[in-house]
Amino acid sequence: KASRSTGFHPRASTAMLPGGYAVLAMIIAVHLLAPAESASMECDGNPQTSNSTFPSTLKLLAAGLPGNASASPNGFASAVVGTAPGLVYGMALCRGGTNASSCRACVAKAFGDAQASCPGDTGAAMYEDGCVLRFSVQRFLDFLGADQWQVREITFSVVADRASVAVSAAWFGAAVSAILAAVSDHAVSSPSPAASSNSTIRSKFFATGEVAFNPRIYGLAQCMPNLAPAQCDGCLRRLQDEATPYLDGGTNPGWIEAGSAWCILRYSVRPIYDYDGQAMLQLQAPPPPSPSATPKHGAAKTRNASGIYAGIASSVVLLLILLSVFAFIRFKRKIKAAEDDNPFQKMARALIFDLTALQEATQNFSEANKLGEGGYGIVYKVCRILVLNLCSSQLIQKSELMN
Repeated sequence: KASRSTGFHPRASTAMLPGGYAVLAMIIAVHLLAPAESASMECDGNPQTSNSTFPSTLKLLAAGLPGNASASPNGFASAVVGTAPGLVYGMALCRGGTNASSCRACVAKAFGDAQASCPGDTGAAMYEDGCVLRFSVQRFLDFLGADQWQVREITFSVVADRASVAVSAAWFGAAVSAILAAVSDHAVSSPSPAASSNSTIRSKFFATGEVAFNPRIYGLAQCMPNLAPAQCDGCLRRLQDEATPYLDGGTNPGWIEAGSAWCILRYSVRPIYDYDGQAMLQLQAPPPPSPSATPKHGAAKTRNASGIYAGIASSVVLLLILLSVFAFIRFKRKIKAAEDDNPFQKMARALIFDLTALQEATQNFSEANKLGEGGYGIVYKVCRILVLNLCSSQLIQKSELMN
């Protein structure tokens, strides 16, 4: 499959469509609204066979589809041309607000550009400034059937401006979200007005809006008119969800274009529709956030640095406390170990005698053996005492004992 684009850097999901219509999902209708110098195309990659009737059948489709689209009040037309098994399916949609003559010229040009860009292919999608064209030997419109339509299986594309709007991200994001939601809701509920072939096309499922922001924000939403209202609503809501991450990053892109084969959603700080008159919706700018809600970048950096320093200080204090507790426990253990190793204390714990042994050792507490007297009692001289070693059942003679 070959593709070529100018001025776009889409981010598309890779969900596959049922029924072999994955190629159709790559139609990014958002390119209808691209700047005039931008163009994009997508080739099916299915080559023609020898003696194929495809070239002649495609000529018949190209002869009738531009006029049918321009004559439609919605700027939309689909057709099936040829005889089985050489049928060719096609559809074209002109941007809402495009006049009939511009619509016809755009679709006709798209046929020529598609054949030049995808020579020999039996299917292509061409995205011009004012229209989108899709033709193929596959029955891609069957995806709209109730038994196949699933929003989550449509491939979407989101493209964001690299330039940034210098304004509060929260304020700008609120204004953009408001206009995208408003034009989406209005597009779903918009009827299909009657229009002559020379009048401005005001499509079913099409809406425009503006927000009185500084800078002014323009919004546009459009669905293929052959969708059911619930399908259009689900498609546009999905696009809103796809665009939201670009607004949450705080970069304030000057425009975002989101689209699929079935619906498109866009905002820009420059006009994106060119028909006479005001936009369908006029919105007031949301109230600016309070200063406390939008701190200066320097203040935010200061608070962040203070938080980091506070965290480091708390960690250091906690570490010192843990080290102090550890050192105290080790100190107590060393003291206890030193006490356990003291021979005098061991001896004191071991020399416990009954009254009879003491009487014998002091000669019945004889005054001759009295050494002195103090607050703890009388101190006697002990000459000899026999101690029984219970472990070895032997008598051990202690010639000297401490008082």
